[in-house]
Amino acid sequence: MKSLIASASFGLLLTLALAPASATVIDFEAQAANRGGNLTGIPDSPLTIGIATFTGGELRFGLINLPADETGVYVSEGLFGSGETNPLVITFATPVSDFSVLVANGDAQNQTYTVSDELGDSASVTLALSGSLNNAAKTVALSGSDITTVSITSANVSFWNFAIDNVTFSAVPEPMSVSLVLVGLGVTFCCTASRPTRS
Repeated sequence: MKSLIASASFGLLLTLALAPASATVIDFEAQAANRGGNLTGIPDSPLTIGIATFTGGELRFGLINLPADETGVYVSEGLFGSGETNPLVITFATPVSDFSVLVANGDAQNQTYTVSDELGDSASVTLALSGSLNNAAKTVALSGSDITTVSITSANVSFWNFAIDNVTFSAVPEPMSVSLVLVGLGVTFCCTASRPTRS
């Protein structure tokens, strides 16, 4: 009976240790509600949602000519020159993995965008001009783990206009959490193995 309990405990702790972190998706729906679809040039920055902090953009809802997602988005543009930036920057309070973001071109011409992290990983996409039926927006993923900073940059440094949405990531388990699970496994095994058996 004791070995059965020990096996069950071991299995439960091992499952907890190996269970993948669930993905978080930030879609800006709640934050951008009632913000309107016209750009103002007044940034919502810094904007903190959960463990993610966004700098350099403003919240908009129902932005015109955004084919991929015409609801809540975080936008940066260089028209007004009042604090919105290129790049947009996302910082995480704890490291993340499995990062992806939808990037949408708001410019009146094709533009190239680069998504990069502080680990040196990056991906670039060229998107069709705003309002195009095809390829005006695309999800870009980074493969690194332990990411704490991501930048989304337009190649058009003099005038930029782009939005991000559906920011997806998984929190990386903290080393202390993994250590505690391993200690629990050791205690369970040790206590079960050291108990004398009765004949």
